[in-house]
Amino acid sequence: MKAIMKNNLIKLYKEALPGELECQEDNYVENFLKSIEGKKIDLVFTGGDAFEKKDNNLYLPDSLWDLDYELNL
Repeated sequence: MKAIMKNNLIKLYKEALPGELECQEDNYVENFLKSIEGKKIDLVFTGGDAFEKKDNNLYLPDSLWDLDYELNL
């Protein structure tokens, strides 16, 4: 499924998952969020949770993205 990532992903991620970024020992999550910010990506769903297709490691709450209806028709 195609989605468009919103801007200000780090702020939105902190709002959706309070304390999660502070638990990270490296900057992987922040760097990953910066790399997909504002871009069109492929989402895969596992148990109803969204992940970026290539990474498939970081849960992306639905507050971080909008479906790209043009690409999903």
